[in-house]
Amino acid sequence: MLNAIKKCWSPGVMGSTLGQRRQVELGNQLGLFGALATFPYQLFYFFYDFDFYRAVFIANLIFVGAYLSVLLLNYLSRYNTAKKLLLVNACIQIFVITWFLSAGAGVHLFYFCLASVLVFLFNNLRLKTYIGLMALFCTLYVTAHFLFSPALAITPVPLPWVNVMYAVSVICVLSLLGGLLYLLRQQIDAAEDELTLNNHYFETLSNTDALTGLPNRRMLDEAFEREWERLTRQPGMLSVIMCDVDHFKQVNDHYGHDGGDRCLQRIATELESLASRTSDLVARYGGEEFAFVLPSTGEQGARYLGEQICEAVRALAIPNPGASSGFITISIGVTSIDVPDGGDIDAKGSARLLKRADEALYQAKTNGRNQVVFLPYLHSYTSTEQ
Repeated sequence: MLNAIKKCWSPGVMGSTLGQRRQVELGNQLGLFGALATFPYQLFYFFYDFDFYRAVFIANLIFVGAYLSVLLLNYLSRYNTAKKLLLVNACIQIFVITWFLSAGAGVHLFYFCLASVLVFLFNNLRLKTYIGLMALFCTLYVTAHFLFSPALAITPVPLPWVNVMYAVSVICVLSLLGGLLYLLRQQIDAAEDELTLNNHYFETLSNTDALTGLPNRRMLDEAFEREWERLTRQPGMLSVIMCDVDHFKQVNDHYGHDGGDRCLQRIATELESLASRTSDLVARYGGEEFAFVLPSTGEQGARYLGEQICEAVRALAIPNPGASSGFITISIGVTSIDVPDGGDIDAKGSARLLKRADEALYQAKTNGRNQVVFLPYLHSYTSTEQ
């Protein structure tokens, strides 16, 4: 039902900002509520004594027509006119109907509703205008409450119906305020969810290499520093693998940059599949270089993974006219640190571990490429035992 009603005004908000759409929806909801809230009073006038209440009945028909015109104006994208009509129509209706029925009917209580929705109905409302409208609502409420007594009513409502009408007014006012607060809570939740998703998206974007989809250098550095910090607090092992695609320049020269990009993407997918543990991290280090951070992994495990990487890249059989084998290969540099019980490492020594892996990679390339070279991390710890 509600979705069907929303479709009536959805064309009027196409292309509008999210804030504008929310204001239009609120204006339409208030217009519908104003028309529906008038309906119980109209039933009373019609069935109780239509001739006596004819004037107030006809006045309400005019006000209901104005409320429904709000939806039409919003449909036509005349948003400011719709909001002003809604506000003016509600103020006049409350005042006029209270004048007809007296304050005993409680219609003037709806001024509290207008005061509560004003700030949400208008965007960028200036403080002076806001204060002026609040003063207007207050003046209208006080005037209606004290000036329109039952003795001065044009078409008074007899007991006990006036009390019933007052109760209906209270119920409608509380229902409207409660409904608005509920919708506001929904909008806040939706905005928070949207903000969380956007933050997650931008965080992922800032930590991901656009070409390969792997974590980028920034995320690698953060993970590496986190694991190094862990080693400063408790014993353990940490290994680093540096990888470099052999003769990659020849791939770009022969197949173009698009061909080189596809080559890197295939290699990245293969490397990612080899990082089997959730704690392992493989990232694009830069250009045709990749790196692994392997917590709780010693020399044997890191060497084994390095050999797997070499074999997996060879198995891809990606053509490379610049290589002696005719296919893409990769060079691997590996290093590890093992901090035993009672050992202590320099909290700022993490850069030396990365440098050692880079030295091992350089040696692998110097030795003829397409191989794994391991170099132990020197001065990995100093004993704290006396």
